[in-house]
Amino acid sequence: MASERVVLPTQLYPSHYNLELTPDLNALTFSCSEEIFVTVREATNSVTLHAREITIVSASFHSLTGDFSAKLEGVSYDLKYHKVQLTFDAEIPASVGEGKVVIQFNGILNGDMAGFYKSSYADANGNKKIMASTQFEALDARRAFPCWDEPAIKATFSVTMIIPAHLTALSNMPEVSSVHLPGKDGSMLKKIVFDRSPKMSTYLLAWAVGEFDFVQGVTKGGVTIRVFSPPGRALEGNFSLDVAIRSLDFYDAFFQVPYPLPKLDMICVTEFAMGAMENWGLVTYRETALMIDEAKASPQSKQRVAIVVAHELAHQWFGNLVTMSWWDGLWLNEGFAAFMEHFCTDDLFPDYKIWEQFTTDAFGAAQRLDALKSSHPVIVPIKHAEEVEQVFDAISYCKGSTVVNMVAAILGKDKFREGLQLYFRRHAYGNTETIDLWNAWSEVSGKDIAGLMKNWTTVIGYPYLKVVNETWGDNEVRITLEQSRFLSDGSESDSSDLWSIPLLFASEDSVSTEAVIMDKKVQTFAIPLAATPAGVRPWIKINAGQKALARVAHSSEMIGRLQEAIRRGKVPAVDRAALLLDAYALAKSGQASLESVVDILRALENEESSIVWAAISGVLNGLHALMESLYNNTPVFSAFVAFGKTLVVNGLKKVGWEARGVESHTDKLLRATVIGLLDTFAASDEEVVAEARRRFNEHWENSAALPAEYKTTVYKLVLSNGGEAEFNRVLKSFRDTEDNQERKYAMFTLGAAPGRALKLRTLDWAVKSGEVKLQDFFYPMGSVAGSLEGAEITWAYFQENFEYIKEKLAKAAPSLMDAVIVNSVSRFCTEERATEIENYFKAHPLPSSERRISQTLENMRANGKMLNAVRGSKLGDASFWSL
Repeated sequence: MASERVVLPTQLYPSHYNLELTPDLNALTFSCSEEIFVTVREATNSVTLHAREITIVSASFHSLTGDFSAKLEGVSYDLKYHKVQLTFDAEIPASVGEGKVVIQFNGILNGDMAGFYKSSYADANGNKKIMASTQFEALDARRAFPCWDEPAIKATFSVTMIIPAHLTALSNMPEVSSVHLPGKDGSMLKKIVFDRSPKMSTYLLAWAVGEFDFVQGVTKGGVTIRVFSPPGRALEGNFSLDVAIRSLDFYDAFFQVPYPLPKLDMICVTEFAMGAMENWGLVTYRETALMIDEAKASPQSKQRVAIVVAHELAHQWFGNLVTMSWWDGLWLNEGFAAFMEHFCTDDLFPDYKIWEQFTTDAFGAAQRLDALKSSHPVIVPIKHAEEVEQVFDAISYCKGSTVVNMVAAILGKDKFREGLQLYFRRHAYGNTETIDLWNAWSEVSGKDIAGLMKNWTTVIGYPYLKVVNETWGDNEVRITLEQSRFLSDGSESDSSDLWSIPLLFASEDSVSTEAVIMDKKVQTFAIPLAATPAGVRPWIKINAGQKALARVAHSSEMIGRLQEAIRRGKVPAVDRAALLLDAYALAKSGQASLESVVDILRALENEESSIVWAAISGVLNGLHALMESLYNNTPVFSAFVAFGKTLVVNGLKKVGWEARGVESHTDKLLRATVIGLLDTFAASDEEVVAEARRRFNEHWENSAALPAEYKTTVYKLVLSNGGEAEFNRVLKSFRDTEDNQERKYAMFTLGAAPGRALKLRTLDWAVKSGEVKLQDFFYPMGSVAGSLEGAEITWAYFQENFEYIKEKLAKAAPSLMDAVIVNSVSRFCTEERATEIENYFKAHPLPSSERRISQTLENMRANGKMLNAVRGSKLGDASFWSL
């Protein structure tokens, strides 16, 4: 409820901020002169603003008409909720009307990747330099200037920066003027004034200072787009520049609401906690989300850049032009951008088959997290704004995107688009609640979208559909479905909530043309059957194309028919992947047999789709963790590994180590996925290891010997079969480059080196050496924890160094501690270990990570239940695994 939100008082209400900032990149401080233009709504002798790590030097109030003014009498800091109260020596009467609060203050350029902070980079000569930039979402504008740091309190902003003359400064808007000034000790400064911004929320304000190179282009609408990089690396921005120009043109045409700013800058920030940030007109990116060398980049890296750029540019409308009223509407920003990133990328790069990948990527992530009792609704109640840090997760992003995808399936493209255009026109530069969007779609379509989508956004979880009756005829099959909430541990939900589920059905060479809605607990459908060849049984796939966020428990009769159709090549790739993933999730919950999962894997033995292999990879790796935990060093585990190896090597024969002629984007992804399983299922195969060693040794002089798409796997194979020499060679590759994408190959793999000593060396290097950036140090920790032995070592290391890690991340984004925890413990899968970890965090509480810890433990316990199911199944019989 809006009335329960903890917000600042608004006796004074802001309309405009003037900020004149003077950063000192040597002392790592900044000073600022600030003017906040306000309307006096009620008489008051004080103003309360958000502020953190800021020291007020002076403050005063002045009326804009008349001669009323008030001097600062006292300053009171609230360190817990990051507020400052400025008390004046006279009451400001409401009759003043318009006035301004003038503040002088000092702040720090912190190293926490939040607020106004410093990053290190190398210039064109390899010299270490410092840049400074901002990251304000969600609650860190207050670390750069006192303000009403709430999304609904929008204002305009004018930024001025005084910086050393040789540096470049950027902000949301273009420069209006740049004037040189004398500095101290004969140095030269320049004063750069930026144009006034449109009305926007504080978290979207941004600026950056440093030495930058750039490339630029212009959209069809005349908007200049520039990509800024560290010196000497401008050309690595060409791919993202092309994506940005085409994306902005796509959105302009689709929304029919032109991008409203005169320019759009995108900048590589070399130390960045998130993937990117959509600041209006100055989008900031982690290096690997913006910069790539197209000649060397893997298809995964190119796709990531395309997806992230499309996501951030969608935010220029979803979030920037129209903003959620409060943080409980975060999904209006992130869910939509996560949907539009696929929608746009599919238009720009149809060969990516991005909607197929959506099935195992965003859709799959939403299914995994929302199957936990510790999940949360898409619209999550938030009282204190600080609570939002725990909901930047797969629910807001991935489930949010599936909700939008369902609406698109219900409305069709034209009405979907028409509703969005109405929404933007109606609410431009304002704030909205979810109901405002539902109303726009309902208005253009005549459908009750609010009613249909209510439980998808206000209720935790999603349904699973069970076939309770089926009657097969010559021309149709009648099926009765029952819906219940799906929980990963198989427990009964105490909820009676029902979802309105848009369903499509597939049969031989045919898919429903329009979604039908299942909105009852039990519902019967008559589904036409397409003709099949003589002697071939007809089949259906429920939830064709995975439009509805649901698990489907097909009957054993249906699964048998589907397996036959799979072998004949008649089931679309998305549905093949979904059938396997649903079977695995249902087996994990105890609602399907584990043997049925393996039967589907066998039916997929000749699979050639990258999206299906992504599903196979997820299931094989999941089974590997369980089987290793139960049967390590036994004939049963050896038989399972041999089964996996047969599937993988069979796939390798199809894709090969080298490209065969002209290949598509997904062909390369397929090879990467298949080879990516070799270090798990063929790490001791002499032929595989020999090929990996050959490519590893050659690629230092000839990069073409080791394609980027599977470099990580080759490093792991060589490291796990090597020793200190191989470890040092990979570590040297990290130290020899400033390219963070190249560095990631080392960070992702060093933990695969054998033996306790090298694994501990990796952990010390990651956590304590200072070589690995704060944004990245959890990656090497995860690489150590990737094996059974390494998981034990990493968890022990985490506990031994808990206070050090906690202090290291004390002021950083909570998502970094979340990542450290998940990378340290997620390999475990027993109830006993879950209890141990739970007790540890009870004794060593981390309030900001509480939700993520709870989710990790719940998933661990669900895996523990699955272990018990494995014990009672044929999977514990070595002979079962013979293909």
